Amino acid sequence: MAAKYAGEKSSLTVAEHKKLLEEGYPIHLVRRAKDLFSFRHFSVDALDHKETAEDDALYYFNFMWEFLPSAVVPASKNTFELPRVLNPELDNLTYSDVEGNSFPSLKEFIDSPESKLQGIMMIHKGNVVYEEYPGMRPKDKHLWMSVTKALSGTLMLDLIQSGKVDSEAPITKYVPRLKGSAWDNVPVRSVLTMTTGLNLDDIAGNMYKSGTMEQRYYKASFGDYYNGKKEDWIEVIREAEKIAEPYTKYQYASLNTQVLSIAIENVTGKKFVDYLYERFLQYAGTGEMVANLFPDGSIHAATAMNSTLEDMGRFGLLFTPTFKKITGKEVASPKLAEYMFDIMVPYDILYESAVGKTAYTYLGTQDFYGGGAQFDFLWEDGAFCKLGHNNQGIYIDPKREFVGVYFSASLAPNLPIGFIRAAALALDKNE
Repeated sequence: MAAKYAGEKSSLTVAEHKKLLEEGYPIHLVRRAKDLFSFRHFSVDALDHKETAEDDALYYFNFMWEFLPSAVVPASKNTFELPRVLNPELDNLTYSDVEGNSFPSLKEFIDSPESKLQGIMMIHKGNVVYEEYPGMRPKDKHLWMSVTKALSGTLMLDLIQSGKVDSEAPITKYVPRLKGSAWDNVPVRSVLTMTTGLNLDDIAGNMYKSGTMEQRYYKASFGDYYNGKKEDWIEVIREAEKIAEPYTKYQYASLNTQVLSIAIENVTGKKFVDYLYERFLQYAGTGEMVANLFPDGSIHAATAMNSTLEDMGRFGLLFTPTFKKITGKEVASPKLAEYMFDIMVPYDILYESAVGKTAYTYLGTQDFYGGGAQFDFLWEDGAFCKLGHNNQGIYIDPKREFVGVYFSASLAPNLPIGFIRAAALALDKNE
């Protein structure tokens, strides 16, 4: 199949991609994306067919439901507007790296070809104060990538807080298919915080190495073949082995999130998307969202929610006092975030991981406090964030009633999260 597209190379800017979204994508580019689609070729840093990866990823990120089985999350019953009160001064926002050098301004970053930013939005006290769409339209849905993990984390925090799940029970109590494996001695809370003590690690490069449990898991999740057959992802992860005591070692691995999603379905007796809607999204004012699925029908819990940028922001608003002020209803109790901080991965343990050690490249001097329940970084002032591959992100700051979200298709360090954190601090200071 690769020979069919020999000599073709990525060349689209995000502005050109946006124009194609408006006018209709040329069928040749659509067919190429479909012909080459696999786990190894769906992100900007694809493992196969690298020559066209960046352009193909732009299409995948806006049309993922054309490539994987999908389930619809209905539009919310509760609707409300987020007024636009744009603050042009945020264009000049910047922050410093660890050596005290300023990054380019936010506007300069957005306009730079390297940013590959698709869209960015900041919501402060219920008003959209910043909004730019360099590479997509406001109505377009986009893949959340690993920001999707925040949904499983939130649902599991809620189930624990409501007493429906025992955080210290073995995860196999809620996912029986893992019984008789090393997972028998893994507490639910350690899966939630990615401190299982099992040999699970996406960041170490295992997801890119042929034959590893992580890559076989990802292949199974896309329905790809491994050694001539399609594997059952749960059978693959039953091979996990203990390498440390729970809670003593942080290792970022998407399959933790997938296990959580199965536990959530088993506890509630409902499909993940149905329970997500019932418990949270029906109140959030979100439009229709699309969740991609594994071949077995379970949700791609770690990577594959798709929505507009504003709808991702509306999910974040659930954690802020703003939501109750707008709707008169408290949906995500402050106790969820409080509990997440209570059980956080301590700074010293998180810092020993690749996630912690590289955070300075995009957070600069904005040091973090610890790691959360499927959220990457927690700050001492109560803010938290979740980042996604190829630079997606959500930042939630309940104290400042601020939410920032963005979509991207970049290989560069995840600078948008630094700008958004800086904006939250700046807006708070100016009041």
